[in-house]
Amino acid sequence: MRAFYCVSPLCLVVHTCLGLGITVAALQLPTSSLESTRWKLRLDVGLQPGTWMPKRFPGWGESGARLALDVDVEFSGGSSPSQESLVGPKDMTYVLNVCGGTSKFVSEAGEQQVTFVGGGWCIQRPKNNIRNSEGGAVRPEGLLCFWLDCPSGATRRDVKIFPDTRIFFTTGIWDDPAVLGLREEEYKEAVAELQTLVDRTRDYKSEENLNIIDEARKYRQLVADAKEFERLKQRKEQLEREAPPAQASQASNGVQIAPTGSLVIKGNKIPDWFPGSEYLILGTFSTKAPSELYKTQA
Repeated sequence: MRAFYCVSPLCLVVHTCLGLGITVAALQLPTSSLESTRWKLRLDVGLQPGTWMPKRFPGWGESGARLALDVDVEFSGGSSPSQESLVGPKDMTYVLNVCGGTSKFVSEAGEQQVTFVGGGWCIQRPKNNIRNSEGGAVRPEGLLCFWLDCPSGATRRDVKIFPDTRIFFTTGIWDDPAVLGLREEEYKEAVAELQTLVDRTRDYKSEENLNIIDEARKYRQLVADAKEFERLKQRKEQLEREAPPAQASQASNGVQIAPTGSLVIKGNKIPDWFPGSEYLILGTFSTKAPSELYKTQA
């Protein structure tokens, strides 16, 4: 298996070698509203459903312990000098900066410090729906893919980030606030029109003692309304699939990122473009915009 990762709560499952009909395209524009924004990431490292970590590293995470780490990052607009196929093409990959000092956590040995080094980021655009863990279809505006390096490594009980590990992050993103606003208005209009059709159908069904002409008129209208109802219902469901989750984090400029995403690492040293390469689920991560943190503290 070449690659497997899951984005939660969207649970966007991507099998890059098995081919499940999921098609994505790299961001075609040189910039995104994500550029120059800062976010706080919380890594939640530990045993996840479907991970092969214990198979590759016997005993890893089997106690159920979790390793939580915070790191602040900035998505810059500078071109990345390097690339990762899992993230995106080099000409569409930009520099990801780490802000602040070292990360800290408390283990049985006391407070530990962990060093992260910036990497690169890219936005991929899904061209079709993606199934989530509940079997539902979702379609975020983009898949935000990026990486950070952890030269120091980190260990808490039997959960370990090995030194000099490159960690890959994937989550859903909605980085065009204007489009989101238009979709929200369209969604409200579709809901209102659906309710109008429901009310009109109820009124028609309550009509009695109609002559043949009026009965024919009512029948034609009911048929037309049924077709319009189905069209609006499908559009409403599509807009729901494309909308951010209610818990999505939002920056001050309107960019929204899914509340959680996936963490994976390379399971071997085989190049990712070569058969036999693999990625292992390391855990999940959550995202918060600085503006949300200020509100929480206030």
